[in-house]
Amino acid sequence: MFTSKPKIRTRTVAVTVKKPTSGSTSATNPSSNSIRKPGAIPTPQNRYNLTPSNKVRTPATQPREPARQSLSVSNTNQRKRKVTPSTPQWASSSDESSDDEDAGSRKRQKTSSSIEPMIHNRCLEPDLQRRIRIEEPDARRQDNGSATSATGEKRRTSMDGKLVHGLQMSRGEWAKDFKPAFPGAGENLQVKLQYPSNSRPERFETVIPYDNSNFNPLDDIYFCMEEMVQHYLPSDLSASLSSEIDGPVRLLKRAVAKNSPQDFEAALNDFNALIGKKLEDKTITKVLDAIHAIPLSLTKRILAQVYQRTVSPYAHLLRKVKGKETTYGELLPAFAHTIFQQTSLNSKSVFVDLGSGVGNVVLQSALQTGADSWGIEIMDNPAKYAIRQASELRARSKLWNISLGPITLQHGDFLDSAEVDDALRRADVVLCNNKVFPQKMNVALLDKFLDLKKGAKIVSLASFVGGGARQGVRNEHSVASLFKEERFDSGTYSVSWTGESVEYFITTKVI
Repeated sequence: MFTSKPKIRTRTVAVTVKKPTSGSTSATNPSSNSIRKPGAIPTPQNRYNLTPSNKVRTPATQPREPARQSLSVSNTNQRKRKVTPSTPQWASSSDESSDDEDAGSRKRQKTSSSIEPMIHNRCLEPDLQRRIRIEEPDARRQDNGSATSATGEKRRTSMDGKLVHGLQMSRGEWAKDFKPAFPGAGENLQVKLQYPSNSRPERFETVIPYDNSNFNPLDDIYFCMEEMVQHYLPSDLSASLSSEIDGPVRLLKRAVAKNSPQDFEAALNDFNALIGKKLEDKTITKVLDAIHAIPLSLTKRILAQVYQRTVSPYAHLLRKVKGKETTYGELLPAFAHTIFQQTSLNSKSVFVDLGSGVGNVVLQSALQTGADSWGIEIMDNPAKYAIRQASELRARSKLWNISLGPITLQHGDFLDSAEVDDALRRADVVLCNNKVFPQKMNVALLDKFLDLKKGAKIVSLASFVGGGARQGVRNEHSVASLFKEERFDSGTYSVSWTGESVEYFITTKVI
């Protein structure tokens, strides 16, 4: 006789599995030998640990998607970062916007350090024909950023340079946006920062913005000092001044933390005296004369200063568009740097930007490469601010003791400009952000490009010869034999309108 097997009761229990965060140290990262306390802020992976972000970083709730592989950028930064202050955070503009808009709607561009980590502190190939330092008198270029024709006649290249001091950014209508950096000290302390040139110092007011997206005078001082320490002084002196214990930037920040305006002013005066001494004994002159390429981090810092003072306070006027054909976007400085490198742009080159917006890439070309740089923009507001940026760059580059290439900015239609047509015939590199151009316009542009010299390169965000633009040109069957086109991926955070990688094309005139 067999007895029945007793039944076993079972119960299903749901166990919640906590997904690891991107910053956690767990079994998924066996190489980690440290344990991070919950809520701890990670140490910034930057050579300037003295300049952390103002915002508290929180761990991501989901693991990030891996960044796309870039064909043109060897190192792609996969960490989310702020948009550079030298470019609008929107990708549009309108002539219908009015300067009479509500002043309360004005929000200035978020400012952050333009410094790159040392491993990313890139430079273009050395240009041995270019002298970085401003040399007086300069017979070939009558002033910084203005061109001289073959007959000796000075070509008109917009207004002369006029410097906007940091002090002006926190005064007048903007004063209400700031609070004292040293509470209870009475009137706000005014200070001066000496740049690595014989120009007069720039004036600042020691105030802090209520809104972190606003211009921050103290940050501007810190970032500029860091660039001077790294790129204008010998390496041994630079190393000692970068100290996190008693370096000049650390002393300034300590003075703010202690609410001591006297210590702040004393530390800044000591730094100014040091720069003055190194100018007098020709140390800075020797360092500048030994280099033939401007570091990208220094380029970004200068462009950021220019944009903050001329465009950012009025950037709300660039937001609206009338239609797709008036939409624009800007290439960020690191992307422009890559393009300059790929096209071998240098001080003997001619660069033309068709649809140059507020002039960012034109100014970067003149600053970073010394090329004869042209831009033309049809919309009123961007063209107006491009002229203002050029004026500020001319003045500010003198502070930094950097010689600019000639700059020519025009307000008009690039399909109907005799001067631009002449520049195109001499151009070595042509930039055209034609992503949203109608086919008819791309056809007209390709027709102009048939007159480019052999070897000239066209950089575009939409194909000119691989798509419909080639149809309707003088002889559509000959276009493919005249141009050679290559496709690339920009890498993430390369343009103002998206953080995703975008495709772009470099087309070379081969015949």
